[in-house]
Amino acid sequence: MDRPIALIGEDIGTANLARLRGDFPAVEFRFCLDPEAFVAVAANAEILFSKSFPAGSLTAATHLRWVQAGTAGVDRVLAGLAGRDVLLTNASGAHGVPMAELVLGMMLSFAAGLHTAIRGPADYHAPRAQILREKFELEGQTLCVLGLGDIGGTLARKAQALGMRVIGVRRGRDPFPHVDAQVTPDRLLEVLPQADHLALCLPLTSETVGIVGAAELGAMKSTAYIYNVGRGSSIDPDALIEALQSGRIAGAGLDVTDPEPLPSDSLLWAMPNVILSRHTSGSSPFNADRITAIFAENLRRYLAGEPLLHRVDRQLGY
Repeated sequence: MDRPIALIGEDIGTANLARLRGDFPAVEFRFCLDPEAFVAVAANAEILFSKSFPAGSLTAATHLRWVQAGTAGVDRVLAGLAGRDVLLTNASGAHGVPMAELVLGMMLSFAAGLHTAIRGPADYHAPRAQILREKFELEGQTLCVLGLGDIGGTLARKAQALGMRVIGVRRGRDPFPHVDAQVTPDRLLEVLPQADHLALCLPLTSETVGIVGAAELGAMKSTAYIYNVGRGSSIDPDALIEALQSGRIAGAGLDVTDPEPLPSDSLLWAMPNVILSRHTSGSSPFNADRITAIFAENLRRYLAGEPLLHRVDRQLGY
């Protein structure tokens, strides 16, 4: 009987690849980082494991039964699998720490004035005076976390450890342990006036597109900051720029933008109260090990006919 082919398009490292081959001798592993080679091998693959999928690869994979995405967000994969009876699992749990820490880094930068110190001219007095005038402390402030999955949940836990009050916003009503208050998205406008910081940690779905627009930004404090490590389209880009220009909010830390990549003529590049991290939040030297561990456990379950972890709900989009 032919062994099922598992095509890996993610650089998980030689040690992880060797571990997979040793632990699962019944599976034929193919490793392809070249897009053209990936598409060619995908034609015979039963399993795909990757962060990205080259154009045509999902269509070419006519024997496909399961896709293990190396990311938490799977909107692009869902589009490529539309109408097909293929299992889809994501890598929820692999990126929460680095993405939460990036948000915390941005928050601490604004609080300590590091963004001004880094951008400031080679002059001692003017930037120093601005930093001293604008500094604040995170302890005792309120963070509103929109989305309490792996990323938002990790952020909430770490923010509480810094002495912050945390308001969580999520669709589900099951209580989350690391928040001081919890509401559903329809009550977002009620809690925004309390927030000193608003962090978006959301997947891209029909419900999250434009979830923060002019009304939401208008409900925030003029001293509040907004952060986005989910998808750029969750924030209305025109409303965001207007709010930043007018002083309606104090600043923004954006790992993702709409559009992305951000055009060179975007006003956001020149704004001194904006930090742009260029979609780097999910990167970590531990990613390969974490993602491979998720795939390995799911592969064990797949071969044993057991339910897979982190299976994506096609209707919800995550």
